[in-house]
Amino acid sequence: MDRTELKNTLREESSSSIKAIHSDFFQEVAEYVKELEEEIVHIENPRSVESKMLEDELQSAMTDVEVIFIRRLKKTIVSATTTAFSNRASQDINKLLPEERRVYDAVLSTINTARQELLEPILDPQAVSRLRKSKEESSARDSTDNIDRPEGPEKGNKGVNIKTETGMDVREKEAIGKSNINEEFVVVRILDNLPTFKAMDNRNYTLRAEDVVVLPALNAKGLVKRNVAQIITTN
Repeated sequence: MDRTELKNTLREESSSSIKAIHSDFFQEVAEYVKELEEEIVHIENPRSVESKMLEDELQSAMTDVEVIFIRRLKKTIVSATTTAFSNRASQDINKLLPEERRVYDAVLSTINTARQELLEPILDPQAVSRLRKSKEESSARDSTDNIDRPEGPEKGNKGVNIKTETGMDVREKEAIGKSNINEEFVVVRILDNLPTFKAMDNRNYTLRAEDVVVLPALNAKGLVKRNVAQIITTN
């Protein structure tokens, strides 16, 4: 790297398009600046013409590389903005340095997020509704995957070891008192996949077909009326 190459790069970056530069361009400029600083230090007379010329060259190099950086950054942001609203990436992005490409991706992602939150609710409310529904379904699936599920309960098996959301099983509830279970909780087999819901015990339940679970009686009876659950007696 020398003064001539740096000036040529500065001149090329004055255009509106992104120019390709070698990947270690800024590193070479850093080495060039360091060399100038070392030369200045070794000059015995800091007021000499040579020292003044080197200091001017150093200041010019630092100014030029900063301008190059700013111009390329502005063009990177403009390119990302154009892509966000045209849905077509510019070929110039292949000329970006890896660090500049990260700026491009971050700006593009931020613009898309802001557009979804601010503009699309006005221009396309139905699309926003579909997106929200998709996110809710994805969240429900994630919650279901994190739940400990019973392993192969047999139909009609009395006293089966069925885990509830509180971590208690049917045998433990029988120890508390069968009458209490019958009045407050009901053992049911789920017949269809259900979205997450909050029951009368203030706990969230996410259930799938063939799950066997102890639920508050009011919630269990509601599911039975909807034909999505079947009561299992524990007596």
